[in-house]
Amino acid sequence: MNQQYNILIVDDNTDNIQLAINILKQNTNYNIIFATSGEQALQRVTQNNFDLILLDIMMEPMDGYEVCKTLKHKKSTQNIPIIFLTAQHDEESISKSFELGAVDYITKPFFANELLARVKTHLELKSYKDNLLQELELKDKLMLQQNKMATMGEMLENIAHQWRQPLSVISVVSSGVKMQKELGLSQEEIEIESLDTITNNAEHLSQTIDDFRDFFKQKNKVTFNIKDIYNKTMSISKSGFLSKEVLLIENIEDVTLIGLDNELIQVIINIINNARDALKDNTKINKIIIIDIKKEDDYTATIKIKDSAGGIDSSVIANIFDPYFTTKEKTGGTGIGLYMSQKIITDHFHGHISVKNVEFKHNDIECFGAEFTINLPIA
Repeated sequence: MNQQYNILIVDDNTDNIQLAINILKQNTNYNIIFATSGEQALQRVTQNNFDLILLDIMMEPMDGYEVCKTLKHKKSTQNIPIIFLTAQHDEESISKSFELGAVDYITKPFFANELLARVKTHLELKSYKDNLLQELELKDKLMLQQNKMATMGEMLENIAHQWRQPLSVISVVSSGVKMQKELGLSQEEIEIESLDTITNNAEHLSQTIDDFRDFFKQKNKVTFNIKDIYNKTMSISKSGFLSKEVLLIENIEDVTLIGLDNELIQVIINIINNARDALKDNTKINKIIIIDIKKEDDYTATIKIKDSAGGIDSSVIANIFDPYFTTKEKTGGTGIGLYMSQKIITDHFHGHISVKNVEFKHNDIECFGAEFTINLPIA
């Protein structure tokens, strides 16, 4: 089945409209709608999804330039290709048409073959562009899922590490109670205390599972306190840093944001894990990661994460947010973590993320490493 295209013709001269309709209706795949003024055209685009607009320039009171400018400033209509219909042939008019975002222009009086050819060309280009954007969107979704799975693996490793102690406590205490029973040495007070210990450790294990499930649960945008979700998530992940002798310094303020809280935490964990991995094999430096989260003013929150791992090579730092770019080829890095982090910050939070190498002091010790800065609008 052939694809149907919606085309809007805008002209205050009904004879011109009828001529264009008579030419375009030769193609049965074109569904043609018209407007006789700029105001009516803007109303039409709110009622229909158009694939192409043929727009006359010389109209009153709103001319074609103003209509084009309005359409290009609206997110819902800015990608509709516009072909200007004009009786003007001067260079200034043509230049202005393209500056405002038109893809082409046709001079009046127009010829049937020219109109059909230009319309066909730009509809094909739009279809190609739409298909490409859909493929990119699908690719980004797949990369986000890959990144989420990688983060899940990191957290599962940390959970396994964190569970060892409470599981060991439960095993030791329950074995002790059993042995006392078998030897006839059991005391009710000690048994109650032992059961309380087992219950407390079991509740800790259960809470860890709940926190892990909450992190990966799909959610709508919510108002959240970043300090609360940071503390909850790091209660799972922090053991991974302690086991690698990394000093984690946290200065976290109460900041309220709107968005997908689990995605923001995913970004923070990505950056922290990268810093930890850069530090883990270096025995000659103090292993430090500093996390600062604060409210800059009434409109902006800032997250800064820096480490003492020696920084990012100047030859690659400009590419650090590119898809599939990684400095961890030997350890199997995917190169999607920082790319998806940038996508989440810019697309989902309308914020900005950047990185630079910095020198800093900690306890009078000179340090050098990478510093990531995230700026976010406050709720």
